[in-house]
Amino acid sequence: MRDDDDDVTYTRILDPIEQPPAAAAGAPREHPMIVWKPKLGEEQEFEVVHQVMRIGRHDQNDIMLAGPTVSTRHATVRKEGVGVVIEDEGSLNGTFVNGVRIEQQLLEDGDRIQIGPHLLVFVAASDE
Repeated sequence: MRDDDDDVTYTRILDPIEQPPAAAAGAPREHPMIVWKPKLGEEQEFEVVHQVMRIGRHDQNDIMLAGPTVSTRHATVRKEGVGVVIEDEGSLNGTFVNGVRIEQQLLEDGDRIQIGPHLLVFVAASDE
């Protein structure tokens, strides 16, 4: 047995540094996207390719989020002439953009969308 085996060491755990979505720093994007940032696991990117994208608990949504505070059809993301708009679909617990409960909101690059316990981040297309 070595003498230094009894030495006590400490590990300091630091909070992770907030990183922008990988695609934000990469090549130009043709389509805007919604990035889901789970507390555990890898983030997922959903390109807003179609005119309408649905978010909710039901498996027929484009973005399916689990949890009792997520409505079956919680919110809709739409491409419009002025940009990308998110609209709450009458959910019981609401849709929040940057901490403010919304009915309908024009999204800007970096907007943080909260649906139940889920954090999503809007990333604008390169030409927006």
